[in-house]
Amino acid sequence: MQHPSRHVWDFWYHFDAEAKLFHIFYLNADRALVSSGKHHFASTVGHATTPDFDSIDWGDEDSFNILKPSPGHWANTSIWSGDVIKVKNGYLMFYTSRDRNQDDGLTQSIGVAYTDNLWSTQWQVLDTQINPSAAYQTKSLDGDLTFHAWRDPFLFRRQDGCIDMLVAAKTSAGAVGCNGAIALLTLATADFPAAIRGEREWNYLAPIAQPCCYAEMEVPQLYKNSRGSYELVFSTWAKYDFAPATAGQGGFQSLTLPTSGGTSEETISFSPSSQDFQVLIPESKGLYACRIVPELDGEIIGFDSQAGGIRRSGIKTKFEAMNRDFSDLIVVI
Repeated sequence: MQHPSRHVWDFWYHFDAEAKLFHIFYLNADRALVSSGKHHFASTVGHATTPDFDSIDWGDEDSFNILKPSPGHWANTSIWSGDVIKVKNGYLMFYTSRDRNQDDGLTQSIGVAYTDNLWSTQWQVLDTQINPSAAYQTKSLDGDLTFHAWRDPFLFRRQDGCIDMLVAAKTSAGAVGCNGAIALLTLATADFPAAIRGEREWNYLAPIAQPCCYAEMEVPQLYKNSRGSYELVFSTWAKYDFAPATAGQGGFQSLTLPTSGGTSEETISFSPSSQDFQVLIPESKGLYACRIVPELDGEIIGFDSQAGGIRRSGIKTKFEAMNRDFSDLIVVI
């Protein structure tokens, strides 16, 4: 699915079950910037809709730039990948951006925006800034293969009410160039509204994955598989993939997380140092930053890494969604 005028890559979505419609949020930029790689530093967030990921309504001329931080906001560079969740009184978008005046201008943070209408072309961008802390690298290091990573948030809830967030990160420990990791942050439900406003810090837990064999682990997500276990999925380019089990194929990969003594989220056995990854779709197939879409039998859908645009893979994993229902929570902005 190609945009009529923009180059499109990473996307995330919210499914409106009542309307049976996917609201897609996607990174995009002028196609003229792609050959030089500068599109990453000029990306905006667009909004589109689709009933099936076969055809897409890209909206009007205002639809490819719906997230506009005000002058003086810390997110004064391009916008990178995020997540959208529904709360009782609207919708929240967690996104990635940077402050050009901080460090080398590549240090990333997670921000939050709000709207009461998914069709809005102007989200309210909050001042909230969630920065790396604890075990996670806080800025780029000399000699690293990629720059700093603190991006691509993905939220879900546990049965005990805790709210968790995965973030693509790098650890401060470990060999430079092999310290790609997936961070795990958590909050009690009662603390969530204050955290959205930036009045409460998230709790930084040990990484959910710290395998010491990737330069970066992008766009992390967590799903349930048919065996009662959990699948941690992410994307990585082949040149940054040093995992013994993957033969350097890169692409869309997963790690099965078993449960200990039950089938609820509270019993997930995290294995941060495990290197037992499997390749779901190698980079050579031309899809990247893939998402599992449980509403379509767990089909893998990503962006076409050669031509841009969003493309179905035809591969149906049958993976099921985590609990991502936040509709009981009221967030006062």
